[in-house]
Amino acid sequence: MRKTGMFAAVAGLVMAMTASVSFMSFAKEERTPVDTIELVFDSDIQAGESGGTVDVTLAGGQCSVSSVDIVNEKEYWLGGDKPKVEVWLSADSGYYFKRSGKSAFTLNESGDKVKFVSAGPKNDKEEMLLVVTLEKLDKEDADLSISGLAWDEYNGIANWDHLDMAQYYRVRLCRLNTGSSNTEEGIGSVYTVKENSFDFSGKIPKTGSYYFKVRAVDSRNNTGDWDESSYMDVDEEDLIRFSGQWIQDARGWWFRNSDGSYTTNNWKYIRSKWYFFDEEGYMKTGWIDWDGKLYYCGENGAMLVSTTTPDGFTVDENGARVN
Repeated sequence: MRKTGMFAAVAGLVMAMTASVSFMSFAKEERTPVDTIELVFDSDIQAGESGGTVDVTLAGGQCSVSSVDIVNEKEYWLGGDKPKVEVWLSADSGYYFKRSGKSAFTLNESGDKVKFVSAGPKNDKEEMLLVVTLEKLDKEDADLSISGLAWDEYNGIANWDHLDMAQYYRVRLCRLNTGSSNTEEGIGSVYTVKENSFDFSGKIPKTGSYYFKVRAVDSRNNTGDWDESSYMDVDEEDLIRFSGQWIQDARGWWFRNSDGSYTTNNWKYIRSKWYFFDEEGYMKTGWIDWDGKLYYCGENGAMLVSTTTPDGFTVDENGARVN
């Protein structure tokens, strides 16, 4: 009988607590749920610029906008970035946030397109944290143009102004064709550099008028237009100063670098062509056995590429024999 009495007492206590919780729940539900929340977003964030703001206006729902924060702001916005925005909402007096899914919101797209990410009630459902992303920023709005393109004419070095948004630059040497068409043409490779300068002194093959082109690339691989420098006229004296000079003596040809040194037992790239020099620094012709491959240098010393050698062998685009 004592056990039964204790069980009855405990059961009575549980029922009392349940009734209390039910009463509390019932008391909370005296508040009215907030209707569907309609929000209008207006942003002035633009690719190529820093900062920017997002304004959020309430168009429907028994609440107010407490704060708006851009959570992925960076030094410079890039084309393709999606601004991420946190919006804090406060329920009006006597209301609470009952729903928090996507269906609880109407995100106005009359201006910027808005994508729902998440939402959740806070502080006894009197506040709501909404997270959204805006549409991708238009890469066409970003100004990736390069300024300050200029030659260091004495040293043959291309220079341009640093662009903060640039992750790296692509640069190419070009020459004015003085033929009847008077067209312009690229010389050699397009080089990728992180610095805002490039040494073309050893890559100018002959006399003429030269300019260079530069384009910027940002961290999202958005690419600017090619910007062009003014022309630089190059004569034989300039070529010698830039890259050195061929000299012939009783034993053959050798190449004196601009600093007076010369290459031995190695290849050297001279005015857009590769040459090999022996252990005493003299230019070699014929077959060169180098690093397990065979290369052929013609009578003028320049390595042959993508052709057939005088003795009938094929060399590829890198000059290596393939048969």
